[in-house]
Amino acid sequence: MIKCSVLFFLSLGISCSQVVAQEISLEDHKAGIQNSMIEFIEIHQQQIFSKLDSIREFIDPNTGNGSEDVGILKRLNVTANIIPLDYNSQVRSLIDKYTSKNYRPYMNKLLGLSKHFFPIYEQVFDEMGLPEEIKYLSVMESSLDPHLVSRSGAVGPWQFMYATAKSYNLDMNNYVDERKDLYVSSYAVTQYLKEAHDQFGDWLLALASYNCGRGCVSRAIQRSGMIAPSFWELSPYLPQETQNYIPKYIAMTYVLSNADYYGLVPTETDLDLESKVLMVDKQVDLTHIASAVNVPLEQIKKFNPSYKRGIVNGTVEKPKRLLLPITENTNDSLLYLALNVPSSLSAPVNNGVSNFNLANVDEKRYKVKRGESLAVVSKKIGVSIQNLRAWNGLSAQSSISGRTLIVQKPVNSTLAKNVKSATTTIVYTVKKGDSLDRIASQYKGVTVSKLKADNNLKSSLIKPGMKLKIKRG
Repeated sequence: MIKCSVLFFLSLGISCSQVVAQEISLEDHKAGIQNSMIEFIEIHQQQIFSKLDSIREFIDPNTGNGSEDVGILKRLNVTANIIPLDYNSQVRSLIDKYTSKNYRPYMNKLLGLSKHFFPIYEQVFDEMGLPEEIKYLSVMESSLDPHLVSRSGAVGPWQFMYATAKSYNLDMNNYVDERKDLYVSSYAVTQYLKEAHDQFGDWLLALASYNCGRGCVSRAIQRSGMIAPSFWELSPYLPQETQNYIPKYIAMTYVLSNADYYGLVPTETDLDLESKVLMVDKQVDLTHIASAVNVPLEQIKKFNPSYKRGIVNGTVEKPKRLLLPITENTNDSLLYLALNVPSSLSAPVNNGVSNFNLANVDEKRYKVKRGESLAVVSKKIGVSIQNLRAWNGLSAQSSISGRTLIVQKPVNSTLAKNVKSATTTIVYTVKKGDSLDRIASQYKGVTVSKLKADNNLKSSLIKPGMKLKIKRG
């Protein structure tokens, strides 16, 4: 019995010693990790200070080296992707300006607008293989105002002059000014900046040329006598406005990218609704669209700022984009009609909301009697239920008891067919690695043979950059 007790306590002592040893080992391990992290942070901090010292010595002696400068430079390094975001006293001064109390409402507004503008820019730049941070250039150009017109006559979110816009095949006529179209103008920007980057081999110089022109940058390089200079080296030879342009771009990119750190909050805008793109191959009246999605006409125009007369003037040869807000109250029947009825059928507008009445020519009405359903009225009048719903803005759950319904047949009896029969045409740009089979698989109801027929293709051979019409119905 005594032997057993001794053995028990001896084994317990050994177990306790093992546990204590393990705990000590674990604490040592934690301490080692913590020391390594501290050492890493100190090394990184020293590298930042060294970089600031280098900037002060070789580039800008007025650049600070305090704790805030260290923090900004760290965040700049994280923010920078492909386009370098260099730091100096001029950039710091602009960051202080953009984060000041006086600028806060303006920056909050930009942040709010960017929720609509930036995803479109990112989509275009990703498709065309350009750095997405170019999107901040539009902030510099127009403060994300598509209707801005400069003193020199530049127009739109990217501020294109008429002649430049024409050279990039933007349409400007009585119906549309594509300098204000977020998609079309962004594709033109990608083309310009690709050419500029190919010419100068430097993104900051390419962006600088967007301000003063590629010829201006070329002449500045010639005057400098330098071969492949950086923007900062070439800056003294550039116009004063361009010298300030890149520091402003860097500061704006930094502040908007670090909005949370500076406590910026996006302001609500009329563009906060989700939206989708429709390619329209006929004339469509925006007043009809406004009624179908139950959104004020002026708000629809904000989503589609390029259309001067409230008419989307698409054709089969050159379809136009319609940016359609998505709401819970969208009436699919009315939307189908809006996309197919001739735009010449006018719709009066009350309090900014269109009063869409497609049967406003010799229209006839019927007072619904007690107990009558839509099916009964349909059979009695000889008009389809779908037509009645479309003309009167009814959903499947709508009550018609006591209502007066429009029952006049439409000008074209095929207009109000089931919404599912609507055909939408989009334009697809062929990417590297694409095949007709792969493209067709991305769209419901589209086949290789249909793609060939719709695009007059004799074979299945396609090349990157080709534009294909995709008709979905």
